[in-house]
Amino acid sequence: MTDTSEPLTMECPFCGWKSKEGEYQMLLHMETLHAEGESPFLTEQDRTSPQNGTGSTAGNDDDPQYVECPVDGCGEFLLVSQVEYHLELHSEETDVQDLPASSEPIPISEPAPSSSITSSAPGPSSKSSHNHPESTRRSKAISAWKRLLRMPSTHREYVLRRRHNSKTTSGSESNTRGTRLGKKHLGKYAHEDRMPDWLADLLRKKGQVQTAGVVPVLAQLLELSPSTNYAYLCHPCVYHISKLKREGGFCGYRNIQMLSSYIIQTGMQNHEKLGPSIPSIFQIQDFIETAWDNGISAAGRIETGGIRGTRKYIGTPEAVAMFRLLQIAFQAQSFKHKEHAKAEEMLMTAVESYFAEDERAVRRGEGGRVRLTGLPPLYFQHYGHSMTIVGVERLRDGGRVLLVFDPHFKDSYAVTGMVGRTVPHPYPDYALRPYRRGNKYLKEFREFEILR
Repeated sequence: MTDTSEPLTMECPFCGWKSKEGEYQMLLHMETLHAEGESPFLTEQDRTSPQNGTGSTAGNDDDPQYVECPVDGCGEFLLVSQVEYHLELHSEETDVQDLPASSEPIPISEPAPSSSITSSAPGPSSKSSHNHPESTRRSKAISAWKRLLRMPSTHREYVLRRRHNSKTTSGSESNTRGTRLGKKHLGKYAHEDRMPDWLADLLRKKGQVQTAGVVPVLAQLLELSPSTNYAYLCHPCVYHISKLKREGGFCGYRNIQMLSSYIIQTGMQNHEKLGPSIPSIFQIQDFIETAWDNGISAAGRIETGGIRGTRKYIGTPEAVAMFRLLQIAFQAQSFKHKEHAKAEEMLMTAVESYFAEDERAVRRGEGGRVRLTGLPPLYFQHYGHSMTIVGVERLRDGGRVLLVFDPHFKDSYAVTGMVGRTVPHPYPDYALRPYRRGNKYLKEFREFEILR
């Protein structure tokens, strides 16, 4: 019998070019026209040709092959190892609000890198946000990347897995102190002198996306969750601050802003030095540069080449410099082990011990499973990204997960609609997924840092 079925059409997530000639043809197109470094499909003459724009810098060991998120308006440059998880969380920004009012159970998990978000959840309602053109474009981009991520590894390696060896990936940042850093630590724009004017204008006019009252909503969801054995949460005043559309990677700044929301609203000692409101990205840059001027963690200026007016990544050392300048009490702690599981266990134990210190924690829910503390959140850093830890959860199966505010993502309507209200949610575990970071996410890393 003749097979008359149409071949699968694949779409390039960079330029939208479509092909029905198979996976290898798509990879050839991407590596020829969109390669980040040296393409295995190009000849030596092609690589050195001026029109290819690679020159002598192609394949620089300092470049860990960042990939731009294909979701329209995100602007984030990601390590290839983080792309699939990142796309799952983008899916949940809109998918959570579409759950029907039903009592069907939702399996507990973080977004699984190996499966679609819709595989373990009910389908969207008839009023799904995916009918909106922007949501449709987003879904197409995510689907295109997921197809690439499911390709046979022999071909996919060329595009998505050209990573540094384990020594480069897991090396301690402390070994680089006092030397000029590059893209591995400072991101795609490590050598940029100034961010584009359009971006500076956007940040000045829009500031940030900030949502108050999310921590109490997490408490409600945890009380309802059949998967929660017990959980701790930070002070309920902490804002979830997330990125603006198209801003790219300012996660370090956004986490400093989340810590600042606690410092200002609780009147912590020396809070007035931050000013009356959450400092902007430019104000944070000024604080850090002033700290360097005063000899506080001054090696940071050598390592970064200066950050004022740029979009270079910042991390724990810059946060430390700022808080030292402002004389705001803090404690930094790092966890490193050659075995991934050991580093994760050390982190989880330290975070749980931190939250358990508050003897005045208010217990809520059946048997007091959810414990609301008055403690600050934690600045949380791993290779390539940082978040704010707002709690920790012990699951009934014995596992532990961090509860985080991730500046990459905004809260879903299903969560913001619960702010200031006490309403039951039919799928608490599903709504909690974007805030949970457990072994599926953390297992790749051998080193973590927190700032409390």
